[in-house]
Amino acid sequence: MKLDDMELFVEVVKCGSFTKASELCGIPKSTLSRRIRQLEDSLQTRLLERTTRKLVLTEVGDAFFFKANQILQEVQATEAEITQSQSQITGSLTLFAPDCLLALCTEHIHAFCKAYPNLTLHVHSTTKLSNGLSDQRFDLLVSVGDLPDSSFIAHPIAKMEFDYFVSPLLSPPADAKTLTSYPALVLQHLTHQPYAWHRSELPEPTQIQCKADSPYLLRALAVAGQGVVCLPTILVEKELKEGLLVRLPHLNGRFYENIYCLYHSRRYVPQRVKVLIEDIRNLLQEHIHRIEKSLIS
Repeated sequence: MKLDDMELFVEVVKCGSFTKASELCGIPKSTLSRRIRQLEDSLQTRLLERTTRKLVLTEVGDAFFFKANQILQEVQATEAEITQSQSQITGSLTLFAPDCLLALCTEHIHAFCKAYPNLTLHVHSTTKLSNGLSDQRFDLLVSVGDLPDSSFIAHPIAKMEFDYFVSPLLSPPADAKTLTSYPALVLQHLTHQPYAWHRSELPEPTQIQCKADSPYLLRALAVAGQGVVCLPTILVEKELKEGLLVRLPHLNGRFYENIYCLYHSRRYVPQRVKVLIEDIRNLLQEHIHRIEKSLIS
C-alpha cells in the first residue's frame, strides 16, 4: 500500500466524486480510478461502492477513511515539524576539530553558544577519531590537509602555514642535507599524512626523537632544544616573538595545507550546520591571516 494512494482515496471521499477529486489532484479521472482500485487490491477489500450517481463507502471503507485521515494529518504535522527544525538554530550539534584550531576558537565558541541558547554544542578533538570516520556520528568535522574520507562533502574554508622551527639552543642546520642528521620531532594525525614532514620537499629525517599527535608537546620539546619540529606557524607565535624558537629560513621548507569543513550530505544541511560553517570560516581566516602576517620575517 502506497501513502500516495491513501491520500488520493481520502481526497475522493472528501470530494464525493472521482471527477472533482481528479480536478483537485491534477490527474486524469481514469488514473485516479485505477489508483483507488490498486489500493483496494492491496488491501484485498472493497472500500467504495461506485454508482452512476454517487460514491458510497463500505463499512471497511468508512473505518479506513477515518484511520487514513488521521495518518495523513500526522505525516503532515511531522513534515512541518522537521522542516521548521531544519530552519531553526535548535537541537544539538556535534563538532570535531584539531586541538590547535579549537584553541583559536575558544572565545568564539562562547559567543556562538550565547547567540544560540537553544542549541547544545558537543565539541570533541579529532585525536579521538582513532577508528576513522565511517562509524563516527558528527554534524561537522574540521580537517587539515588531505581528506580522510572521500564519502563526505568537503568545504574548503582556509589555508594554514606549516614551517620548520628549532631552538636557538641548537645550531640551526645550514642546509637540507645537514637537517637529516638533526633529531626530528614529528607531528602525526593532524594532516592525515604519516606525519607533517611528509608534505614538504625537504628530505625525510633519519633520526626521529619523538612522534606525537599533540603539537603542544612537540612545541615544548622543541623549545627545550630536543630537535627540529614541523608545526603550524600559528602555534608558535609566542615562541617566535620571544626568541624561544627560530625558523630555518635557508631551507625553504614552508608549505600550506587546506582546512576543510566536512559533513555528511550536500542535501538538507541543517541551518545550524550552515551557520557554524560560516562562523568557523570567518573566524579562522581572520585569525590565521593576522597571526601569519605578524610573523613574516
